[in-house]
Amino acid sequence: MKKLIRLIVYAGLLLAMPAAVHAQTGDPVIIEVAGEKIRLSEFMEEFNANVGNQLAKKAGVTVAEKQAALEEYVELYATFRAKEYDARMRGFDTTARLRRELAHYRRDLAAPYLIDSTVLRNLLDEAYERNHYSLHAAHILVPVRPDAAPEDTLKAYNHAIELRERALGGEDFYALATEELHAFNPQARTRPNEGDLGYFTVFEMVYPFESAAYALKVGEISMPVRTQYGYHIIKLLDRVEGLYGEVTMAHIWLNSPDKERRRADIDNIYKQLLEGKSFEEMAKLSDDRTTADNGGVLSDATLSQLPPEYIHEIVDMKAGEISKPFFTQYGWHIVKMIRRDTLLPLKQIEGFYKQRMSRDPRGSESYKTFAADCRKKYGIVDCTRTAVAQPKGKRGKKKTEPQMMASLDELISHLNDTVRTGKWEFQESDFTDTTALIITPDQRYTSLDVAQYIHRTQKDGMWLSLEFYAQKMFDEFLDSVTIKYADSQLEKEHPDFAQVVNEYRRGLMIFNYNDEMIWSKAISDTAGLAAFYATECKNKRLDNAEDSIYFYHPRARVTIINVANSNALSPAKAQKIVAKAQKKGLSSNDIKQLLTKKINRKKYPDDNIVSTEIEVVEQTRQKVLDARQWQVGTYLTEQQPGYRIVVVDQVLPRTIKDLKDARGYYINAWQNEVERRLNESLRTKYNVKIHRDVVHSISL
Repeated sequence: MKKLIRLIVYAGLLLAMPAAVHAQTGDPVIIEVAGEKIRLSEFMEEFNANVGNQLAKKAGVTVAEKQAALEEYVELYATFRAKEYDARMRGFDTTARLRRELAHYRRDLAAPYLIDSTVLRNLLDEAYERNHYSLHAAHILVPVRPDAAPEDTLKAYNHAIELRERALGGEDFYALATEELHAFNPQARTRPNEGDLGYFTVFEMVYPFESAAYALKVGEISMPVRTQYGYHIIKLLDRVEGLYGEVTMAHIWLNSPDKERRRADIDNIYKQLLEGKSFEEMAKLSDDRTTADNGGVLSDATLSQLPPEYIHEIVDMKAGEISKPFFTQYGWHIVKMIRRDTLLPLKQIEGFYKQRMSRDPRGSESYKTFAADCRKKYGIVDCTRTAVAQPKGKRGKKKTEPQMMASLDELISHLNDTVRTGKWEFQESDFTDTTALIITPDQRYTSLDVAQYIHRTQKDGMWLSLEFYAQKMFDEFLDSVTIKYADSQLEKEHPDFAQVVNEYRRGLMIFNYNDEMIWSKAISDTAGLAAFYATECKNKRLDNAEDSIYFYHPRARVTIINVANSNALSPAKAQKIVAKAQKKGLSSNDIKQLLTKKINRKKYPDDNIVSTEIEVVEQTRQKVLDARQWQVGTYLTEQQPGYRIVVVDQVLPRTIKDLKDARGYYINAWQNEVERRLNESLRTKYNVKIHRDVVHSISL
């Protein structure tokens, strides 16, 4: 979509044109394309949206400048409408590619319309409020499958309650977490502070866990919290305000498991920092050799990636501030704050929140609420929960259970244990009951439809009873059917949505048209490109700054000789050999052999001590020669423990680039030329007319 938008912006057309042709009196025709009349009101709506409104906001814009902008836009618009007409004539509006791409974009556009706005608003506000705080928590996990049998779920819950009571009774929380881990997996590796989750904020834990943690006070232990992983007992260890997103820091680290052993060293470093020594200089003393030569700068990190001790040191630090020395299990540290994210206003990050919610369990809440409301709105009937109207019975007659319009009995009868491994198969002929399970205004769905849905979405590892599983999958199918119908009504109910979808459709059509008729065509037309180059290269001038990209800067043809060890062959001796070889016109390979023969192979057996290569280097894009060496000659550069000899054989002046080296520039220019020719032909082919009297009547 970004590429599409770039195209449209480049063309100056944002495709917001209404489809209707205005024919009101006083609304003259301004442009005609193949007999289609484009009215002034339609044109001005586009012009103002894309140019006019921006001009009105600029101070000092003259009437002449506004008129020039109008004239330019008229030409662009007329050409665009001719191109659009040609695209329809060639069938670009009905291609499979367009339908596929439009379906993708429409799905994203429709998403905000297919959720409950009230629930979503509450969730957004909740997430934003939580995002002001970061929590440090530990947990004890009692594993239980999300689809476990009720008796297994109850057993896990009761065990979690016992663990909580033991923690409240004073037993070490981390020890209990370790005990539970080993009970589930005896081979698990024990970590210090088992169950410690470090710091986290919104969206970094599953939603039920997050909600339970944010509801706690520091030091409190939660009741068992159910997630897809099992039951969690959560202990809140800390809550800090003001940390958000990523931080960039530099650090000085002294590695020591013994707190006292390096204390004097870190204090001395800190003292020198206070006295004015730069952090970059003192970072060279850090035991972190990967950052010591880079001022101690660490990669950007989120809170969850930092040791908890870091959090308390950086929570109030501003950019440029340096912490006091502090100790962690890794040793002594001093950190310097370089950059830290801040929490933006909710309006600016609402899109990010919605994106995260789409992958988060909380997003399903607004989805389910919306589906339930849509069933009422559109009269969608769940026949398995809708009773058949019963005739009134005689007084005193015993009431019976209401009879539903349909049941899942046929579906359940055909399910078997293979569905537990995601390998369930069925024959359509197995399903003979045509009773509707779901009725929408435009379709009826039977047991066969639900079976097909299960077959498409079944997964390995389902342990619910078949009855529960059938009900669960039916409810999912019911929601999906409801949302599908609501989706089909969006264009009717939301004109703004219909307009945007139409913009995308037309934008995609023009994009695909341009791709086939201009961009790809220009690239594949090698003969046309070669002819274009032959003409254009003659028009490029060295004295024109805009043409500089089409010329080589001065170049040099060089022979590069690298000797890895100066002890194996002295630079002076090597230079003499190279000079003699040059006079004889020997090749670089011959020079390499001559140099290699002069090396004591018993003492230096490496075959790669001497290497040679020939290059053509361009003055502005090379590191082989310095400014003083840009002339024919031989130059020696030490590169311990060896050296390099560079022989400049020839210096070439600035010349026009060949097509191979300037291909990208010429292809871009060739595409523009192909488009220009196409536009000219379309305006002739479709008899494009611009009514200049109407254009001149426009007052800006």
